[in-house]
Formats: sequence, C-alpha cells, structure tokens
Amino acid sequence: MKKLFALVLGISSTIVSAQHFNAADYPKGVYETFEDFRSKTPSKKMNLSQAYTTDQVAYRFNDMDDKAKKFKKAFAISDGKDLYIHVVNLLKKFNSEDKGQSYDGGIYYLKAENQGGYLFVRDYFVSNSAAMWGGLIATAAARRQKAVIFEEDKESFNMFKNMDEFKTYMEVNYPKISLDLEKKNADGTKKEEIDIIIKNLAKINQQ
Repeated sequence: MKKLFALVLGISSTIVSAQHFNAADYPKGVYETFEDFRSKTPSKKMNLSQAYTTDQVAYRFNDMDDKAKKFKKAFAISDGKDLYIHVVNLLKKFNSEDKGQSYDGGIYYLKAENQGGYLFVRDYFVSNSAAMWGGLIATAAARRQKAVIFEEDKESFNMFKNMDEFKTYMEVNYPKISLDLEKKNADGTKKEEIDIIIKNLAKINQQ
C-alpha cells in the first residue's frame, strides 16, 4: 500500500518541497506541543540539565528546579544548539503507514540530525506484529535501528522500515539520484541499513 501510494504521488509530481532543517532555527526552550515544534516557538524556558546519554541514542534531561528529577513532558527540547524529540510523541506523529511500531520503553528524547536537509532521528524499533507473533527470538532479530525523517509538508514523521521502502521513496521523490544500496563493505562485512540510508540521503544535497 505504501509503495502504491508513493507511486501515485510520483505520477502527479516528482518534485518534493526542499527540506532545510537546522537545529539553530529552534530557539532554546521547551516545546510542549507539536504545534509549538512546528511553529518553532518554545512554550517556555526551563532550567534543565545538559542532555545526557549512555548509548548516543536515548537522551534525557533533568529539571534542576525540581530536585533534578527527570523531565519527561515535552514534544521537543532545544538546548540552543541541538534539538531533541520525545520518543513517545514521535510515535504519535508517525504517518498512517508507520503506525504499529514499538520501541525499547522508557521516557527519553532522540537527537535530531540534518540528513539530506531533513530532520532525521534514529532509534531501535520493532513492529508490534513481530513482537506479537514472533516471540522473543523473532522480536530480537527484528529489532534494529531505523531511520525516521520529518516531512514538513505532511506534518508527520516517516519511518523507513526496510530498504525497499527507502528505495521507493527516493526513486519517486528524487528520480535523478543514483542510489548506492550495496549491502557489504569492501572487506565483505555487512553494512548497517541505517548507514546505507544516511549515505544516500546525503546525495540530496549534492543535486
């Protein structure tokens, strides 16, 4: 269904709106709602700690005015340099085709990057169906880092669940780009899918 929808869009137009994500465009502060985030208008300023992480994926903040408790309630947070998106609120703003994804649990934020002009985040996701029917072994096998981009014109986040989805997206929206989807390194080791996606998104800026 997602492929068919993308192809229909491609027939009508092969041009997508240019994306120009820059974390510096988001003033320092707490963005409590998606609307605050969309309009780049912080709801309020708070005395938060610096973002900290143990795995370079899940970031957390402490509220220094409330006994340094973990701060959990915001759509996004800008520290004036980087932007962080709340993982649970991210899931809520997935497009309709990407609903039904689970994450590792807990409350944390994902650091936004610029990849190909898009606001890009990454996390470990697994489909609910794999978790339900496949058991622990299948769930562990399906769990991997997946790439998510924010599409401003659609006001939603788009996850690439596999390479076929990414390939279709690029072929429809950026037909002039020659994709490099080689799955192995020169030494024969396997490339991570998310690294292949990042490499090809970078080509958007080279057009």
